[in-house]
Amino acid sequence: MSHTEQAAPTADLRMMRRSTVLTLGLVVLVGGFVQLLLGVDLPLTPRMIVLAALTLAAVAGALATIPLLLRGSGEAAPTHPIVLALLGTSGAAWLLAVPAPFAGWGWAFLFALAGGVLGCLVTGWWKAAVVLGTNAVIVGGGVIGILTSPPAVVAPAGADDTADLIVLGTLALFTLMPLSAVWALQVVLRLEHARQTSAELAVAKERLRFATDLHDIQGHNLQVIALKSELAERLLAARPEQAAREIADIRVIAQAALDDTRAVVNDYRTVTVAVEVRNAAAVLRSAGIRCEARIDTPGMPTTIGAVFAVAIREAATNVLRHSRATEATIELVLADAGEYRLTVSNNAAGAERLGGTGLSGLAHRVAAQNGTVVTTRTDDIFTLVVRVPTTDAADPNPAQVGAADDGMPADGRVRASAPTRREAGR
Repeated sequence: MSHTEQAAPTADLRMMRRSTVLTLGLVVLVGGFVQLLLGVDLPLTPRMIVLAALTLAAVAGALATIPLLLRGSGEAAPTHPIVLALLGTSGAAWLLAVPAPFAGWGWAFLFALAGGVLGCLVTGWWKAAVVLGTNAVIVGGGVIGILTSPPAVVAPAGADDTADLIVLGTLALFTLMPLSAVWALQVVLRLEHARQTSAELAVAKERLRFATDLHDIQGHNLQVIALKSELAERLLAARPEQAAREIADIRVIAQAALDDTRAVVNDYRTVTVAVEVRNAAAVLRSAGIRCEARIDTPGMPTTIGAVFAVAIREAATNVLRHSRATEATIELVLADAGEYRLTVSNNAAGAERLGGTGLSGLAHRVAAQNGTVVTTRTDDIFTLVVRVPTTDAADPNPAQVGAADDGMPADGRVRASAPTRREAGR
């Protein structure tokens, strides 16, 4: 996956986003309802009508800011027009409620919420400054409203003071609610980004290992070929017999280089299939995927083991690159039907893709051993099953081996047609 690609969100991330939207939406609606409810007992005056209109406008603005809060950290500016509109309408409602006669603390709910939204969009110590500043404006405005109101309007000390303290505590919580909901979402987003980075690093590590093996094998051979070619060119006119011997050596070295390259491509220098299973499981686990591996292959021939090693690497690479898996299983056993069977499955399979070549190439190699490759997809579970018989028919003749190494069986047919149809699922 390139750094510019937008990876599909996992089920956990989608659920977290829905939960955040629901939480923020309920907080906005409850705040608007409480703000209007606390103003119902007051006389219906033009001031109350304007306060109600500003409250409804602030509710609409607060709901419109929710998509901004779902973005990654730093992607939404605190000076966004919707945010400024929310601050303007909710702040205007609170300022209108402060002058004598004081309309009550209830008209500050959406302003407290607006302060929490702004706190989500700023960084560093600005978050604390916004939260403290919002609460200071609310408390200061309320104190001014109480002190400037006529004595008859101000409620006597007692139960009403306790109710005011409860309202003030709730306003402080309303300022923190958007921050807590968005903080939890940001944590999940960072974890998802770390998971994607881990998967990309695992694939890059595997590519680097393959490139290192190929460089180690081919570097020496190509250097010797270049030197002998230069020597043969110099000897061609004066000593043609020696030049011919050098050219023959070049042919032998080139054939050895070709054989070494095929060995690297097929089995990474004949790494045993048991080691390959452990390596694949370790790579998947390092990418945050719970992987269970089981291997029981008594007496497996080296040629068949090389094929299964390729299949295991291809399956593990597909899980990392083309799924958002959290669980995977690798099982390689000797089945009762006289065949070796590899089963690799994972959840959260990616969208179907057309034009892939990985499983098609694997099918060619397996077909050279008279085996089959079958892929199935049930809901989001993708399963790859590779079967290779244990009979002598599984041993290919040299012509088949050469053809398979070149990417096509000797008879030109692909026995495992399923990957060509299901390759898109990876």
